[in-house]
Amino acid sequence: MAPAGRGTVTVSAAVETQLARENAELLKRQVDAWARNDLDELLTLYNDDMVYIDMPFPDHPVRGKQAFREHVRSHSAQFVPGTVQVEYANIIASSTGVVGELRVTARYVGEGAPDGGAEISWWVVLIDTIVNGKVSTEHAHFDSMAFAKAIEQSNAGL
Repeated sequence: MAPAGRGTVTVSAAVETQLARENAELLKRQVDAWARNDLDELLTLYNDDMVYIDMPFPDHPVRGKQAFREHVRSHSAQFVPGTVQVEYANIIASSTGVVGELRVTARYVGEGAPDGGAEISWWVVLIDTIVNGKVSTEHAHFDSMAFAKAIEQSNAGL
């Protein structure tokens, strides 16, 4: 017979583990939808009152799904469709959140890009808070200078 309370701890640990797995899968579905530029699918993974913050610009949070749709649409327009590729370096999940470290590559055609675009690669760390199985807050940390460096190298013929 298990000591009093021990069964509860085991059930709780099992629930925590299951939620952590679900949150890790949620991150993968989220990143996959973004990489495919499937905004409809992407937005199903967020709560209506979600908040997104690009950490290089923390004073400009994006609030709500409609504003987030426009933000992602504008951001994704900087890349040739179908060129966004993602590699996962790390995913760390708990029952209430998930952190993903990603290496992203794409052909950048945004501001300053040469004709035909420039191959770009950058690191991203996403920190998501999960509420009721959906992303409630997301902080995206990335090297904003990676774009300028890629354009400079492309223009220099490197």
